[in-house]
Amino acid sequence: MTPAIRYVFKDGPVAIKGAKGADPQKIGEALAALSDAGGGHLTPSAVVDSARDAESPLHPHFDWDDAVAAEKWRIEQASYLIRCIVADDGSNNEPVRAFLSIADKGGTSYRTVEDVRSSVDLQQRLLAAAERDLEAFTARYRALKEICAIVEKAKVAVKAKRTNNETRAAA
Repeated sequence: MTPAIRYVFKDGPVAIKGAKGADPQKIGEALAALSDAGGGHLTPSAVVDSARDAESPLHPHFDWDDAVAAEKWRIEQASYLIRCIVADDGSNNEPVRAFLSIADKGGTSYRTVEDVRSSVDLQQRLLAAAERDLEAFTARYRALKEICAIVEKAKVAVKAKRTNNETRAAA
């Protein structure tokens, strides 16, 4: 007999509605059942369809007020709109994202590449985010050792750059 899987939330803040009272075991079991019902495929639309039932353990983690959900969707669309714009300086260089996501005390906002290039503080925040992203990538793909070795080299390079910037800023 296969032992039951124990479901827990990943480390760090859990960004779901009702996270404080959420039971990761019930959520994991509900998602696994949906995956089984889908022949091993778990899709967001199947999760939403299942969660519509007020008795579903997934139901409390969604916004069912259409006005609230619509506003959140528009904010998500705005974020995508910002992320899909690139800047082409007319040279033979490849265009780069025009706006970069930067974590601030008040949340996340987007800054122009020029703002980031001209500010050591913004560069530091961006490098810190890059380190978190590389850590997340490593955790997600840790079973693929050869890929993680490449990412580890990138993490070392990002950390060295951030340390170098901190040293220059302190001088």
